[in-house]
Amino acid sequence: LYVAGKLEGMVYVCEGEKDAINVHEKIGGCAVSGADGAGPGKWRKEYTEQLRGLPVVILPDHDAVGRAYAQETAAALHGVAKSVRLLDLAKVWPDIPEHGDVSDLIEAKGAAEAARLLSELGRNTPKWEPVPDDEEPPKEVRALTITTAPDLQRANLPPVEFLVEGILPDGTILLTAASKIGKSWMVLDLGLCLAAGRPFMGHQSRQCGVLYLALEDSLHRLQDRMNKILCGRPAPEQFYFATEAPKLDDGLLDTLDDHLKKHPDTKLIIIDTLQKIRGQSLPREASYAQDYREMETVKGFMDKRGVSVLFVHHNRKMKDDDDPFNMISGTNGIMGAADTIWTITKAKRADEEASLHITGRDVAQSDTVIRFDKESWTWKPMGSVDWLAEQRARLEYDQSPIVKTIKKLLDQSPARRWDGTAKDLMAAGKYIARTYLAVNTQKMGHEITALEKPLFDFDGIVHAVTGHGNAGKKHSFYYQDLGGFAELPEGEQMEFPEEETNQ
Repeated sequence: LYVAGKLEGMVYVCEGEKDAINVHEKIGGCAVSGADGAGPGKWRKEYTEQLRGLPVVILPDHDAVGRAYAQETAAALHGVAKSVRLLDLAKVWPDIPEHGDVSDLIEAKGAAEAARLLSELGRNTPKWEPVPDDEEPPKEVRALTITTAPDLQRANLPPVEFLVEGILPDGTILLTAASKIGKSWMVLDLGLCLAAGRPFMGHQSRQCGVLYLALEDSLHRLQDRMNKILCGRPAPEQFYFATEAPKLDDGLLDTLDDHLKKHPDTKLIIIDTLQKIRGQSLPREASYAQDYREMETVKGFMDKRGVSVLFVHHNRKMKDDDDPFNMISGTNGIMGAADTIWTITKAKRADEEASLHITGRDVAQSDTVIRFDKESWTWKPMGSVDWLAEQRARLEYDQSPIVKTIKKLLDQSPARRWDGTAKDLMAAGKYIARTYLAVNTQKMGHEITALEKPLFDFDGIVHAVTGHGNAGKKHSFYYQDLGGFAELPEGEQMEFPEEETNQ
């Protein structure tokens, strides 16, 4: 049991050492906290004995975990302590944020006012009594904070701010990818760019302090990677590294709060990886509930301090071509609590290119092809997925020997039209494109069908098929500005020697 002050008179039971110290030093009186913080089963029997015969006031944090822990503590002290009162800070501080505590009350109201409010709340709070098994506890009704539509319409709200212009708003961010894809290289480059105020992947960044919890790395590896990315440039002063950190239920937020007080320039905390800081599930807590609770706990802590957090997380091995965000490991509670999600996917692990998919509450959804540049050791954008697909489709079209053959035949025809069988076209291809266009006429027909739309879209060439008696199908190609579809007089189209081909 951590004790601040002598065990005389009223004793305040807080959730953490920081709260106990603040109550003792800024309000006065004795304050205590459990050595392991709040959580199910963390109140020990020896704590109860140390408080025997003393009047106790419990000051829980303003969240579900805090309220549950306070009830457990009150039940343990009932009948042992002289009296037990469980204070609800929201009754004297209606605007208390989620996860707010007595330290936040002191900071928001000042020590003198906080002391007055606690005294008033203590006088007006009856002694805690256990609820009989056959009696339901009274339900606490919390009024909604209402904003009317006209008030919202007139409100002068600040615009959304971006860490990286256009692609990374402030808030809670989730970056996911399969193992060993290169996500740690990406967040290291991101942190260095933000700390130095340099552009990241072609987008302007906002200079700020960055704390990188590289919990799967060593300082040796981080030094090597950082120097490769910097390529001789000096390292930015506002980039802070740590390779070890406590878990979420073992004091992580207190540790981060201590860092933020010492380095108030820090506006982004990168946690690599999420799994390294996760705590134990609560009794009978489902996986979704744990995922969402832990994400929301960190999000509430960061939002209250105006700091963004980026979690590095893994994707499942199972692919989802329709929605890459369905590949994120864990339940939807992880994705649902994030403001912005980045996920990196590859068609094959060996591919040099990948797709960066971005979605979020305050950012336009986008899909960008990126490539890891081993000269600069950074990811480089190549263009949107759709644009790059169009460019590649056009390049494949322009390089097609079938297309080259058809266009040459049309250009050499006075009528800008060519008619013939698949066998005729294959024969022409050997002389024009100097290659075999297909292994047989059946395959040739499939290739022509696949090229029908690109021929029209890219060059305005129309393809039509008509019967040709026992000789099979006759293919016609002509530019769309031709008005007719009549047969050409014999002799006006190019002739090529016949070859042995499979019909």
